[in-house]
Amino acid sequence: MEKAIIILGHGSRQADADSTIRRIAADIRSIGGFEIVAHAFLQHTRPGPEEALEQCVKEGADMIVIVPFFLQPGGHVSKDVPALLQKARGSYPRVAIRVTEFVGSHPLMARIVADLAEKSQVL
Repeated sequence: MEKAIIILGHGSRQADADSTIRRIAADIRSIGGFEIVAHAFLQHTRPGPEEALEQCVKEGADMIVIVPFFLQPGGHVSKDVPALLQKARGSYPRVAIRVTEFVGSHPLMARIVADLAEKSQVL
């Protein structure tokens, strides 16, 4: 089974604002556990989610996990991601496509915020 993961971010018009998502994807490649690691953005930046899904399928993925890299359950999480999932499942019926909870809902988020505060510096 070829497992793929797509880190799905918002996207930005600001140059290099999406480097965090790209770095996290690279870190996941280093960690292992997924044969295919991709990233995508809903707006302003490429690749879009459809492109990332297509690439994963072309690389042989038969299971794709989409991780919405959002802190809050706004419109993208509550509307756009479910619509994307429905469309993707229609386009790739032989591929198991799953979506996780959004990153901000993870129970370790409070620990991450506390860690940042503990290491804070004057800017």
